[in-house]
Amino acid sequence: MSDSFVGLPLQMQDTEGAYQASQGAGQRVRLAGARPFRTGLICGIALLVGLRLLVNETSLAERLVTPLIIKDGRGTADLIVVAGAGVVGDCEPNVNALRRTMLAVASWKERRAPAILFTGGRGEGTPCAVSRVMADLARALGVPDAHLYLETTSRSTRQNAEHSVPILGALGARRLILVTDRLHLRRAAGAFRHFGFEVIGTSVPVYGGHPDNVSMVLAAARETVALLYYGARGWTSLPPAGTPGPGGTTMGNNGAGMRAADGEPRVVVLGASYAGGWDLPGAGKMTIVNKGASGQQSFELLERFDADVVAQQPRFVVIWGFINDIFRSDRAAMDQTLARAKASFVEMITRARAHGVEPILATEVTIRPPSSWSETAAGWVGGLLGKKSYQDVINGHVLEMNTWIRETAAREKLLLLDLQPVVSDSSQRRERRFANPDGSHISAEGYAALTAYALPLLIQHVSSAGNR
Repeated sequence: MSDSFVGLPLQMQDTEGAYQASQGAGQRVRLAGARPFRTGLICGIALLVGLRLLVNETSLAERLVTPLIIKDGRGTADLIVVAGAGVVGDCEPNVNALRRTMLAVASWKERRAPAILFTGGRGEGTPCAVSRVMADLARALGVPDAHLYLETTSRSTRQNAEHSVPILGALGARRLILVTDRLHLRRAAGAFRHFGFEVIGTSVPVYGGHPDNVSMVLAAARETVALLYYGARGWTSLPPAGTPGPGGTTMGNNGAGMRAADGEPRVVVLGASYAGGWDLPGAGKMTIVNKGASGQQSFELLERFDADVVAQQPRFVVIWGFINDIFRSDRAAMDQTLARAKASFVEMITRARAHGVEPILATEVTIRPPSSWSETAAGWVGGLLGKKSYQDVINGHVLEMNTWIRETAAREKLLLLDLQPVVSDSSQRRERRFANPDGSHISAEGYAALTAYALPLLIQHVSSAGNR
């Protein structure tokens, strides 16, 4: 008899024995039930560890993500575009935003494109647009404000492209260097090509955005689902031939807004708003890169010559535009203004030749009074009084500078696009049909006339240059 039963009545001894027997049986049942759970837990952990080792230590991960990978491209473009990433904390760039920005800045410093467009708005619960955060970082890395553009409303890859279309169209950008992560590049490039842009991919390596293969595979799985969704919605399909594209271009089956393929001579059109509004086609003979910027004077064209001309590595540059110099000059200082404009043109010609670019000069177009009864009446009264109108004063200086342009082209043996007579009447004013109602900007009919005159000359010159 056990010591624990000594001194107890016989009935209590029986009860205690039964209790201990039941406790032992219950414990045996619990132990028996716990074994499968522990076994399953251990097996599950072992399986996860095994899978992790399999993914991290073998080539399985590479095989799984390979269908998403497309190669980076080479060459220059009209603009660098950075796909939006994310922010952390108090508007700090996350690792993806940091790496994309650094890669974009490196491409800009290599002169692959003259400027950078950052895309991306505010995410859920974030106080600032990711594009602004990345642009601030680019600025700190040495990119001047004049070379930075922002799209601040998009919240997806699709919107990165869609919301960038007006900005890219205004900048005359057709060929893009698209910067993003390598696993994201296929979908992002498809989104931009859908809107008619030619895309050169430049991507952050996979290992740069993922600490191990498991992270990479999980990201690839998410990206695969997203890519299938975009494909089902038609968001990565190429536009049909003839679809109106960015900046008024016409897109073809290659999905590119550029008017000429790689390898054709590149012609940069440098100027102010008149140049910026000229959608001059390459006609399958040359690639036209429009670098017109509204409101600029000739010294400002010179200031951006390296970024907007030299960086494009063109064969030719058309230098057109000095009327804003005249518009903004005091009449008493007009001689100094025209002297500065001439010096700017001479320096641009010199700089172009130093970089193997052939300059082409264009004369400025004159203006006419705005299309209003008051302006017509004022001009008629002023004529009776023997006074010159404001427009005729401006035109006098334009014609004087045009004479110098013609003489310079002849002396330097440069091609001259003599645009002014093409759209002028017998009094040297712009014909009404070739001007917008403000009397200054060029109408659609005016641009058509300029194209009909200039395009054959450019085609002939570019073709003959190829044989020299």
